[in-house]
Amino acid sequence: MKQPSLFVSHGTIYEAFKSNKLRADFLKIREEHFKTLPSAIVIFSGHWQTDAISVSTNQKMTQLNEGFPPEFQTDYSTTGNAELSNRMIEMLNQNGIHAVAEPNRGLDHGALIPLLLLFPNDKIPVIQISQNYKLDPSFHKKMAEILSPLRDENVLFIGSGGSVHNRNEIQKFGGHDIEPDAWAKEFDDFISQELADDSKPNYAEKTISAYNHKQFKISHPTSEHYLPLVFASAFGGKPKKIYQAFQWKNLSMSAFLFE
Repeated sequence: MKQPSLFVSHGTIYEAFKSNKLRADFLKIREEHFKTLPSAIVIFSGHWQTDAISVSTNQKMTQLNEGFPPEFQTDYSTTGNAELSNRMIEMLNQNGIHAVAEPNRGLDHGALIPLLLLFPNDKIPVIQISQNYKLDPSFHKKMAEILSPLRDENVLFIGSGGSVHNRNEIQKFGGHDIEPDAWAKEFDDFISQELADDSKPNYAEKTISAYNHKQFKISHPTSEHYLPLVFASAFGGKPKKIYQAFQWKNLSMSAFLFE
């Protein structure tokens, strides 16, 4: 079974825990697009940057302590997959990307939220992989290309970030019903249009060229939440937009499946 790759805008942990609509929407995504469950999930989150690429080798994956209050903590747990982790490390190192094992990494909220929303009770083995702290999109595109053969082994790769992510401009606790800022909608629409255009099917290059868009800097004052889209798009599949919404005025919740 070949799994797609997936880009998810994870939004705020507040909405992930509090919004019944969001949970229902993502369970619908799971029902429609993941009729066959993956044998393992690899998550590339906007909340973990390292020098050498780090790959979790934990036997058990639980929530990382990020200092959230108790209402945003969960007893969710699943296993890791050390054998697959070590294969990934070997694949990356053999192709010129320095990668190391990390045996003590918990799931940051960027990794946790897609699991809670899409696969809350499935206990699928999970691996988390870091971003290089330089955030070079071409480097991370190469990472995905190296790892892409694992899709044919029923491994689901998830990039978890945000297609628009500017925490300085949000309206806190604004829910999902506020009209988004014009600049946020413009950039989100641009990404959707670029990925919908199959006349030029190098979708990863399209996500990289978007760094030059006039609204990129306000949409991403720092690019760690955009980079998961580059990563997910580089696995070679044709994109399909499977979710669109905004939280808190300008946090895009767009999600794309790359078949």
